[in-house]
Amino acid sequence: MKERFKQLPEALQRQVMIRAVGGIVFLILFIVIQLSFRDIYLSLPCLLFGLVTIVNGGRLLYNSLSGNYLCVQGMCEQIETTGIRKRVKSICISIEKNMLRIPVRRRAKSISRGDTVVLYLSDKIPVYEKDGEYMIYNYYALEIKKEV
Repeated sequence: MKERFKQLPEALQRQVMIRAVGGIVFLILFIVIQLSFRDIYLSLPCLLFGLVTIVNGGRLLYNSLSGNYLCVQGMCEQIETTGIRKRVKSICISIEKNMLRIPVRRRAKSISRGDTVVLYLSDKIPVYEKDGEYMIYNYYALEIKKEV
């Protein structure tokens, strides 16, 4: 299984590890709060969040290892930013003859027009059409490859 995990794309590996480590950190935080304060109501959110995060990471690992994901690659054509802080809100990539708009969940200041965007998403994800563009609201991982 370790060899199959190493064969996954780096962006998916990173997402699985982030979710697994985050879940473990919340479980450790649950134990620390429980030992320090002995109050289940104070520590219960850490336990629940840790379990949900680990289950989410496990589902992502299962879907990745069984090949239940799509890899979509396209060129960044448009970047939409917020007003004051100029944070990237969404990007529009061209795939063949279609445009695909994706909301960006993480900080992506390094993206610019003309960069190659690789998107890993579920094979069951709904795709919506709006104003001649396709929209996807959820994805597993986003990878940006700079054009030299």
